[in-house]
Amino acid sequence: MQTIRLKGRITEAGGLDLELPPGLPPGDARVTIEIPAERGWTVGEIEQALATAPLTGAEIVRGGFTGGWAGREIADGEDWVRAQRERRREERRGR
Repeated sequence: MQTIRLKGRITEAGGLDLELPPGLPPGDARVTIEIPAERGWTVGEIEQALATAPLTGAEIVRGGFTGGWAGREIADGEDWVRAQRERRREERRGR
């Protein structure tokens, strides 16, 4: 995997603003965030920023986090995953 180093900004809303160079191919990318040392984050602040709180089923439904496969014409998630793995294996063999 090729690495490209970019500067970005974490927004107050928790988003990431950055500008990608032109010509990058579409597809998956791995993102690593380096927090500048001069920020002076304490261990507690970092732990708080990385903490996750699980949602209840009711909270998931109320938040609209259901139906991820809707509109993708996927009848069976297991079959879809198998097909994706096979497609990726074939792509690697073809390289």
